[in-house]
Amino acid sequence: MSNKNYDKTLSRLIGILTKLSDGEMPTTKELAEEFGVNVRTIQKDIKERLYYYPIIKTSDHRYTFAYGFSLKQTDLTNDEMVFLHLALSQFEDVDDIDKIKDNIYKKIIHKKFYSPYYIKQEDLEDLDVDSPLVSQLEALIENKERAKIDFTNESKELELYKIAAFDGFWYLFAKDMEANKIKTFRLSDIKKVHPLGIYHKTSSDFIERLLQNVHSAFFEEGNTFKVVVKVYPEIAHYFKKRDFLDSQEIQEELGDGSLVVSFTVSHDEDIDNIIKSWLPHIEILKPQRFRDKLHNELKEYLKKVETN
Repeated sequence: MSNKNYDKTLSRLIGILTKLSDGEMPTTKELAEEFGVNVRTIQKDIKERLYYYPIIKTSDHRYTFAYGFSLKQTDLTNDEMVFLHLALSQFEDVDDIDKIKDNIYKKIIHKKFYSPYYIKQEDLEDLDVDSPLVSQLEALIENKERAKIDFTNESKELELYKIAAFDGFWYLFAKDMEANKIKTFRLSDIKKVHPLGIYHKTSSDFIERLLQNVHSAFFEEGNTFKVVVKVYPEIAHYFKKRDFLDSQEIQEELGDGSLVVSFTVSHDEDIDNIIKSWLPHIEILKPQRFRDKLHNELKEYLKKVETN
């Protein structure tokens, strides 16, 4: 690493730690824009260069220190900690260096840190952000260039918009040019990418607004519909305190304390697991097709249980 790049990396890592120490909760994109690097670099900073810090990602994809941790609990300053980390990274060829580094960081960072909180993070499929395939997809997305993509069982011409994670898996959020619909495509199914030299003008604002209403990998443009449920009094306060989907709307509060709540979704799976997790204190009102579907699934479940 050249001295110039070393200094830039050092300044950036100190800047990230300072933000977290000051209680800021930045996203990967916000950090990338502020420090003038790409998202992949920030992901590498968090995952590899700042690995020993208890940095977690919240449900809305913001970085923060784990509850109870403070940089004041360490024996070194931000600058000293980052300098130490970068210095140790220059000795990768030394025998047992990983063990030595691990012991050093445990003594410095974790000796005085014990959190009374436990936060279970969502497991996320590994993504090699340095792989040629991911780098190629990133470049196509940034340049707004179409590509022919070979999947495991088919090939499609796509207008690439985003790489996105849903339910622990990575997907390509893109427009299927033949079907003329925006869909999700499993990243692990991609075998080869062929740039086409054709460029699109779909605005970033449009894509961001669209993604706000994408709740699962089953999204398909043009298929949105409204689901209306009755939330019984036993769980109504949970729905008042938080939105389980961005499209959640409390339409009415009934006299017995129950709520009429609506969601705009693009597929049954967007809302299916949420409803099932609150049974028997929730009831589907509309659409009738969805109500009947859940009714039949529950009947089938009871039938199987009763015969065992």
